[in-house]
Amino acid sequence: MNRPKPVYTSAQPAADDRVLLIHHSANREHDHPASSLAGLRCCLEAGAKVVEVDINALRDGDFALLHDDQLEHSTDGSGSVSELTAAQVRSLRHRQDDTITSERVGLLSEAILMIQDYDHFQELQLDLKIGPALTDAALRGLLEMVAPVRGRVRVTSGADWTLRYLRALDAELQLGFDPLLYMEIASHGEGLPPFRQGAYEYWDDHPLATRRWGTTAAYLAARAEALWVQAPSRAIWYIRASLLAQALDDGFDWIAFLHARSTPVDAWTLDANKPGRAALAQRLVSAGIDRITTNNAPALAVELGDQAVF
Repeated sequence: MNRPKPVYTSAQPAADDRVLLIHHSANREHDHPASSLAGLRCCLEAGAKVVEVDINALRDGDFALLHDDQLEHSTDGSGSVSELTAAQVRSLRHRQDDTITSERVGLLSEAILMIQDYDHFQELQLDLKIGPALTDAALRGLLEMVAPVRGRVRVTSGADWTLRYLRALDAELQLGFDPLLYMEIASHGEGLPPFRQGAYEYWDDHPLATRRWGTTAAYLAARAEALWVQAPSRAIWYIRASLLAQALDDGFDWIAFLHARSTPVDAWTLDANKPGRAALAQRLVSAGIDRITTNNAPALAVELGDQAVF
């Protein structure tokens, strides 16, 4: 099937039809904790083109390289990361596989300095987590912090309202939107939406999901249209790989929908060592996926062969 070519703003040139593999949370082939500075450096030294790290806002303007707001989940601390300062974060150590490591938790300001030493590096994806410290002032500070490498940074989030605010502040900032707060194939738990499973068996709080109004494919197309209106302009979309596959099974091609709107799509998170993940990656590559987020890019690249670049 011929599909419209998406418009790329960075990382993968339009002339390259290969899927770009994203190094999830600075993972590659190493034992460093997720989103750690050591892990990021390992990826950079190995020649990684795009690396994703999670960031949480701190109360003094910097951002911790952590996925969870609650410190006990991945560090030797306790309480909320949003209540800490940068100096306090520097005293924390990563927790990995229930073991406290010697690696301290890093800061976004440190990551920005690090990537400036690697000319080959194309994009640092900052997956921005929602928290009480994520104020308008914090978002303005984020733009100031990434200014030295602005062309090599992409801010991604499920919070479309935050992304739209960033777009209003900086029309050229590279963004990425994940619809996971609006539609999923399973409950997130932990008090995150969507809170109910709808009539089409997707987790979705929208009125369209309250009863079956038509076919599942028509429902999915209508929800995609609604989400498209919410999403910030010129943003790559990051969609859970299993959600993309389920939509395909139900007759709706989300990748083709977005490509028709000149929008690239990333599928997350696919690891070759997990059952069925390599086959799912190949299926999505055949469907035209532009990027795949993975914890081990070299291993997935072996499965995909010359169809992938990392």
